[in-house]
Amino acid sequence: MAARKTARHAPSPILISALIGVATFLALMAILVAVYVPVRYDLRAGEVSPITITASKDVEDSYTYQQQVQQAMDAVPVSYTLDESVQDAVLADLNAFFDALDAVRLGETDVSAPPVTLSEGISLDADDVALITGLDSDTLTAIRADTQTITDELLSSRITEDGVDEALNKLGRELSESEQYDTALVDVVARGAKVWLRPNMLIDQETTEYNRQRAAESVEHIVYIRGRNIVRSGEIITDAQIAMLESLGLLTDGATVDVLRYIGVALLVALVFAMLIVYMVVFEKGMIREPRMVSLLCVIILVTCGVCALVQYVNQFLVPVALGVMLAALLIRPRFALVVSAALGVLAGLINAGINGSFSTSLIIVVMTTLISGTLCAALLRGKTQRVIVLLSGLLVSGSNMLTTLAVGLVTETNTTNVLLWSLWSAGSGLLAAVLCIGLQPALEWMFNLVTSAKLMELSNPNHPLIRQMILEASGTYHHSIIVANLAEAAANEIGANGLLARVGAYYHDVGKLKRPLYFKENQIGDNPHDRTDPLVSAAILTAHPTDGVELAMKYRMPRQILDIIQQHHGDTPVMYFYDRCVRQSGESNVDINDFRYPGPRPQTREAAIVMLADTVEAAARTAPDRTNEGLDKLIRELIRAKIDDGQLNESPITLADIEKATQAFVTVLSGVFHQRIKYPELKIPSRREKKAPTADSAAQLTGDETDAQST
Repeated sequence: MAARKTARHAPSPILISALIGVATFLALMAILVAVYVPVRYDLRAGEVSPITITASKDVEDSYTYQQQVQQAMDAVPVSYTLDESVQDAVLADLNAFFDALDAVRLGETDVSAPPVTLSEGISLDADDVALITGLDSDTLTAIRADTQTITDELLSSRITEDGVDEALNKLGRELSESEQYDTALVDVVARGAKVWLRPNMLIDQETTEYNRQRAAESVEHIVYIRGRNIVRSGEIITDAQIAMLESLGLLTDGATVDVLRYIGVALLVALVFAMLIVYMVVFEKGMIREPRMVSLLCVIILVTCGVCALVQYVNQFLVPVALGVMLAALLIRPRFALVVSAALGVLAGLINAGINGSFSTSLIIVVMTTLISGTLCAALLRGKTQRVIVLLSGLLVSGSNMLTTLAVGLVTETNTTNVLLWSLWSAGSGLLAAVLCIGLQPALEWMFNLVTSAKLMELSNPNHPLIRQMILEASGTYHHSIIVANLAEAAANEIGANGLLARVGAYYHDVGKLKRPLYFKENQIGDNPHDRTDPLVSAAILTAHPTDGVELAMKYRMPRQILDIIQQHHGDTPVMYFYDRCVRQSGESNVDINDFRYPGPRPQTREAAIVMLADTVEAAARTAPDRTNEGLDKLIRELIRAKIDDGQLNESPITLADIEKATQAFVTVLSGVFHQRIKYPELKIPSRREKKAPTADSAAQLTGDETDAQST
């Protein structure tokens, strides 16, 4: 129950793969952020720049732009609107003022306690009261008329809101120029005018703001395009230049982080991951459920990007992006390497842009070379096992990169010398990728315990410790495994499965017999320990050898696919010989067939199913009375039909068409194993006789046929 509860609560493989992907995304972003962090400078306005700094991307000179906008807005004149009602109101207030003065002159206003406040809010002190009360009617009437005339003229010529003071000065000046009025009287009138004189030209805020906005919009933005010098070495740094450098995050003091750039980079990386996920979900459903393979893919991407980031500091065209494509083709699948090529092309382009500080021709070249050479590389490495093929693919990538770089450079650049130099560096990237691949491939194979072609070739070596142990301790099992391997490889190749995997799996499928080799018929010489062993115990010993084989193979870090073949090559087939013995001893009602079945599981792959059939066929064919092609064909079909009826192939993807092809392959191989030989006659070899050398005369008399016969 505890084991079941633990298994039930084990995390989902898809969840583990998702967590691995998130961790890889963060690690990749860390690499790109490190690449995109710009070099910062300690510069201040007014200082002489010790270095020339160019714009890493298009940047606006907002400081100068804002100054020009303000100047344009300030140059726009204020718009006014005429309020025609003001003139009549001002003249009415003017008459009311003089009426109040006349009332003071006539004594109609109480002036006993100066200052005297008139109704319009004008105060008269004792001197003013004395002046007004001493005026004659004609003088007051005259100054009233002059004041009205001047005020009417001022209002007719328009008084703006900021022109009131000028109008008051003009009124006072013109009254003063008339010598018939006392200065004190003019001063009283001027003070009154401050109250009743108002502007009739009012500011039109809406029109003025509209005109200013139009003026601001007419100012063109000042943009420094990517690659343009912001600051030149030896020139005085201005506030505008400091503002642009700060917006690009190039200053040590108060440097801003270009958040939008990092968001863009993160979005592109997320899209690359989305592309890989969609491909795996649609075309490689099994891979996304296998965290080990997802981890391998993530390591390949991170290692390739890390190497590219370091190498670009040597030269931007030396990036060995093909390294990831080669590793993906060799360690995962050649077809999947095509998608990896597209993903690495984008990521390498991002790294190139970050190191160069801009999206330039080199980025296009990196992306183009990756896509083209990646396709060629995946095609060349398809199904290849030799290390030398990796070197050949490196040479092919070198040539492809050189031509691609040359082609793009001739389209985008005018300096052919630079283009030729770029193409040479790009050619070096292919060789560098091949060398790194040869070095990294074994390490990744060991780290992830992968069943690659190279690994299978290594495991098929007769000097492998397990094979050597079988040869010495279970020679019959070894020879049986050799024939099973021949059968399995031939059948697997016929149905399009992995023939090399089937062969190597067959080499080790019975390795568990090493634990008790003498309990298996092929290793016995005369004595059979099963004759004195309980059938249940005998069955337990036989059915344990797949589990024993897995335990032994795990000590030698066998790949998962080999372990599966060892575990599944008998499925849950019953051991009928010992079941029959037990039934005869104890009665059928007292015997459970499940006690005589192998632990399983049943074969899950075509390779495991083929090894199961090959193992069954080989064991039965050794004792078959009729070893003709017809007899072997009939026997093989009967054996396979029995496996199908028992449901042993129900969980594998093998089809009836595959089984038919495998049957033909089995017959062909077994016909060669059990071919008829000529029975040699039992003759005594005569003793050697010394022959005399023929004389010249006798040799000359021999005919041509006799000479040939003699020489023969």
